[in-house]
Amino acid sequence: MIDMKIGQYHLTSDKYEVKVNRMSLDSQGHPVTSYDDKSGINRLVEAPLAHCKNVEDALNWLRGYLIRTGSERITTVNQLARESRKIERQFDTYIKERVPEGL
Repeated sequence: MIDMKIGQYHLTSDKYEVKVNRMSLDSQGHPVTSYDDKSGINRLVEAPLAHCKNVEDALNWLRGYLIRTGSERITTVNQLARESRKIERQFDTYIKERVPEGL
């Protein structure tokens, strides 16, 4: 099961799919939670963005979403490739910081 946060994005999985959600963040950049009376636990306040068949598709979808919604205006193929590589490096860095060495 996947329960991974990358910036303001939250990837979760069950046996059928990987979900990509955008978390609401407070002014300090921490995820906002809401108490769920039914289950008695705090849940993240988030908006669903995508349902993907596997983690690779979810990360590819998220990369495309970040490119489409980013603040940089992309007008050439070279810019697109640069932005895509930049996001890939961010994902790689994020994962390397959290995965024990040797795995």
